[in-house]
Amino acid sequence: MRKAVLITNPNAGQYKIRREQSINTFCSAMKEHRIAVEIIQTHAPNSAMQIAEQAAKAKFTDIVVAGGDGTINEAVQGMVGTDIRLTVWASGTANVLAKELAMPRNPKQIAQLTAKGKTLKMHLGCAENEATKEKRYFFLMSGIGLDASIVSQVKPQLKKQVGKVAFVFSGLEHLAVWNPAQFQVEVDGTLYDATFAAVGNAPRYGGNLSITPRARLDKPEFEICLINSTNRLRYLQLLTYAIGKGNSDNQDDIRFFKSTSARAIGNALVQADGELIGSLPMNFSISPYTIKVTTNR
Repeated sequence: MRKAVLITNPNAGQYKIRREQSINTFCSAMKEHRIAVEIIQTHAPNSAMQIAEQAAKAKFTDIVVAGGDGTINEAVQGMVGTDIRLTVWASGTANVLAKELAMPRNPKQIAQLTAKGKTLKMHLGCAENEATKEKRYFFLMSGIGLDASIVSQVKPQLKKQVGKVAFVFSGLEHLAVWNPAQFQVEVDGTLYDATFAAVGNAPRYGGNLSITPRARLDKPEFEICLINSTNRLRYLQLLTYAIGKGNSDNQDDIRFFKSTSARAIGNALVQADGELIGSLPMNFSISPYTIKVTTNR
């Protein structure tokens, strides 16, 4: 008999009563599919990682994460190197992975897909801090520079109250006073200057932003986007492109690469899947590990 752990973030979303009703509906539906469910709430940073690690050691077959991309990223850290299967249940501020996998929000449909849905082997990126040797796995992208700086400035209470709009507020406020610092990114032996870099494992980031439009979760290769501009208006222009189909062509101040690794040096913050993970220097590579994840595509 299959056994699942439901990892739920009590701070994800805004409606506690509705969340509890959805969880009860999900558990009842899972029972109909003969899958036992244990519910565990996150309670502190990295607790989703610890729950996932313990679930894998206890021979659970499935992990269902009800939360945003940040909670999912934490859980993935504890799943690396295991055979446990991940199902994403979108209920947080940003749910980009759920959109990439076309996952519904309906609890009965989530149970149905967990029980009988298709599985995708999702490749992971790995960011390694050169100073500490600490590794952080990511499934969407790792960003260097502007977006990491914005993430560091987002107020948690505002994020909880207005969701993704908090990043827009923080971004516009930050861009008004931002003094972009140049750093360097080495790709395939060549060093490039940049004021922003995205190491993309998936085409979209932050909801509707298409920064690395040719990256794919099921391909062991990054699309890397480098921007080298200190002009704030230019960044606003590039943002409008990204909201649409995305920037796709090399220009004087923007370059795209396909590669399995990169190294970045200089003075800039780094985020992964929307969570601040440190500062340069860092190495980025495609991990040898994959995660089995439920997909509705």
